[in-house]
Amino acid sequence: MEYFADSGETGNCQICTSVHRNKSQNRLRQMNGYAIWDDFETLDIFIADYKGDGTIYNMEKARVTSNLNLGYRFLRYIEKGDLTQTEESAAETEFISNFQEFKTKIMRTRIILLTDALTRSDFALPKTSKDEDIVFEVWDLQRIYQVWSSQGKRESIEIDLPEQFGQKLRFLAVEQEDDQYSAYLTVAPAGLLADLYNIYGTRLLEQNVRVYLQNLGKVNREIRKTILDSPGMFMAYNNGISATASDITFEDDSITGLPFIKRINGLQIVNGGQTTSSIFYARKKDRAELRKVNVQIKITCVNNARQMDQIVSKISKYANSQNKVSEIDLTSNQPFQIKLEELSRTTWANPAGNGNQQTRWFYERVKGQYKEELNKEHTTTRKNAFKLKNPSWQVLRKEEFAKYRNSWKLLPYWVARGSQKNYLHFVWQEKDTEPSRQYFKDNVAVAIFFKAAESIYGKKPNSMGDLRYLVVPYTVAWINYHTEERLNLSKIWNAQRLSDSLWLLLKSVLLKINEFFQQKPEEFALISEWGKREECWKALSSIAPAEMGINFELIAADLNEPIAAGTVLNRNTDNLNGLKIADWEKIETEGRERLGFDLFQINIIRNVIRRLKLDRQLTEQLSEQAVALLEIYRNAAVTT
Repeated sequence: MEYFADSGETGNCQICTSVHRNKSQNRLRQMNGYAIWDDFETLDIFIADYKGDGTIYNMEKARVTSNLNLGYRFLRYIEKGDLTQTEESAAETEFISNFQEFKTKIMRTRIILLTDALTRSDFALPKTSKDEDIVFEVWDLQRIYQVWSSQGKRESIEIDLPEQFGQKLRFLAVEQEDDQYSAYLTVAPAGLLADLYNIYGTRLLEQNVRVYLQNLGKVNREIRKTILDSPGMFMAYNNGISATASDITFEDDSITGLPFIKRINGLQIVNGGQTTSSIFYARKKDRAELRKVNVQIKITCVNNARQMDQIVSKISKYANSQNKVSEIDLTSNQPFQIKLEELSRTTWANPAGNGNQQTRWFYERVKGQYKEELNKEHTTTRKNAFKLKNPSWQVLRKEEFAKYRNSWKLLPYWVARGSQKNYLHFVWQEKDTEPSRQYFKDNVAVAIFFKAAESIYGKKPNSMGDLRYLVVPYTVAWINYHTEERLNLSKIWNAQRLSDSLWLLLKSVLLKINEFFQQKPEEFALISEWGKREECWKALSSIAPAEMGINFELIAADLNEPIAAGTVLNRNTDNLNGLKIADWEKIETEGRERLGFDLFQINIIRNVIRRLKLDRQLTEQLSEQAVALLEIYRNAAVTT
């Protein structure tokens, strides 16, 4: 399993052997290890069938299927959370208990058979429902050796298109001077690809990777959706397939006299495996009609057999290494992002320190936007003027903006889960938000606060420790939580810095929270894994300032005045924008303890609070209920 983790084929593996048997001692379900990827979206379950005597043997197809079924039944078992068949000391008990906490986050599961046998690729797959995102993989002796040695030969596939499939593929030969290869472009009916995959399976794919894709992931689901809903548009939407071959034979059509591809030897699909497998499963599982679906294919025929492996390896590498458009980049044109960019270009900050130059906080909606804008200034003088107004340290990259925002919104455990995961959660939260100029200023103030915390914590070798990525977001969240969101962000924005007293208090809190992370629960092997859990935030936020030796009176000048009992600050009863979480929590407390609000009224308040914590807009109905409740609360406050 170390080889797989080191090569990036799996996450942080844990050996955990559990075999459940029936009364006849036959295996019902089995797991020998698992791995949870850092993003919590993928779970790997390993099943081992290992002889270990050094002999090379073949595993029967039925046994391969049976082993995969054991893993699949174990998955079904842990989803129920049933611990009746486990001992309290069993290693699986902790795994199953924790699984119940994060199972809703898992988007896909891989069930992987590890064996020192050799296997064939034409075995039957376990039966699963269409809605399950499950991948079945077999790591046999050959594939394990390939991972270990990073070498391996592809099995040669030879096909006769007219004889086997009744197809005559017309083609366009690409003229070029290099004699190492020949290139051809063709368009194939999707039914042909489905037939090929049905016969050869993943032998069609580079290096005989035995992975079975069943609508796994967003890309495959989009391919499937196009096949089912817009088959005629498939070629327009899909990038097509890149394939290689060792030899191609042509013939002339006896009727038209036009040449076509008759035979292909050594066929390998080096880019487009998801397209191929998705077409196959759309026909097999969805009964999709493929008559209108066509796929463009580029076939590279390598003319020198001795250079076959080297050239095909490079074709495979470069075909799959284009600049990746991440999910973060795909959000760049959302209205929310465009508005933030607009605000950042028209909002000027006061000069910092004793200077007199106003500056802007440059929101980078698109990666590399700052450099692009800088490069538009063609002279050194103009470049310097641009940098004076837009300092490089005031660039707000959208992933960083999400980190600052989620830390402030008491979600440091999301920040700990990594840049992309945190950013996508931020986008989901803000999808209904229309940023205002005050919104932008407040979040820049939070960015200043966050950056100050990073600066105080320091970098190695002159740092408090090596946990800055956890301690800083948790510190920001803890201070905001225990000051009841009263930190005066307007003061920070106006000064473009922290006051001396706030700086000193921030340093004290950082030291305390750094100590907190040194005492992680024993059940977590890694501090980083503990930091990703909401339970970590609950544990830290429950520690009162007095227990940490923190006195917020030292920063009284940096705090807004607390809300007075029975009053609502700066409220707008039309859209309720002026009310914060602390306001609603105070209304709930007074309503329950002093004004006799019933459960229905309390639930209105709790729903408002929940939506505020998620940064989601109130529904029209909830807004009306909240406004009415505020009127009751205001009248009661006046008469009591």
